[in-house]
Amino acid sequence: VHTRGLCLSVLGKPNVGKSTFCNYLLGTERMLVSETAGTTVDAVDLEFVRDDKFYTIIDTAGLRRQARRIDDVEIISAFKSEDSIYRSDVILLMVDGTEGPTEQDAKMAEMILQKHKGVILVANKSDIGNNEIPAYRSGFREKVAKVFHFFEDIKIVFISAKTGAGIGELFEVIDETWAQLNFRISTSALNKFFTQVIRLAPAPVYGTKNVAFYYLTQTQQTPPSFIAFTNFPDGVTTAYKRFVTKKIKEEWKLEGIPIRIHAMKKGRDISAH
Repeated sequence: VHTRGLCLSVLGKPNVGKSTFCNYLLGTERMLVSETAGTTVDAVDLEFVRDDKFYTIIDTAGLRRQARRIDDVEIISAFKSEDSIYRSDVILLMVDGTEGPTEQDAKMAEMILQKHKGVILVANKSDIGNNEIPAYRSGFREKVAKVFHFFEDIKIVFISAKTGAGIGELFEVIDETWAQLNFRISTSALNKFFTQVIRLAPAPVYGTKNVAFYYLTQTQQTPPSFIAFTNFPDGVTTAYKRFVTKKIKEEWKLEGIPIRIHAMKKGRDISAH
């Protein structure tokens, strides 16, 4: 369990600039940066202060594709990356902006979402991208939309770990993400909103019966998670949950956060949740 402030981890394939980024933040060569891919084997916890706020950053070895994990060192580093996801509050998924995101980056994002963590896509080497690639940012966003089709509202920040460009903006997004992950909505505000939303779309049908919703409440979990009480929980489709999730995100400006909705039969004891 981290003690000092917000815990961040930097994930990404080898050679995208994770250690250069950590060195920039720490202002020291506390980490070995080498031109050879995959030299950072251990996940290292480093504390630093920025704008009077405490942070802990876990620098992890680059996750390689499964098939190429041959030696024990690689296997250990992959597990450490997974462990660092559990321990982090916000994960920075770093990609080489000049290459754009790959399927492997998408798999990492899916893993992060499954563990219900906040994630920011960090496009590093953007100094090169801006100089050498026409319409660099819009081209990068197009690639993201294709590769991350399952996470349409993922946050993207363009930085250069070498020059420090964009890092101030990145920390604004990190702090905003942390606030969103811990956002609480009162049950009365939720239900006022939910009543309006239910009118917007036809209620799901379970067999021959309409699914009726009674009320919506937020659980104690982070990121925000909600329980919808209903007569037929099995009738609440994934598509309908997506629809409600989207509306919640729009209403409370929670874009880019992995929100969950659980359907539960009314009258059940929810003290366990």
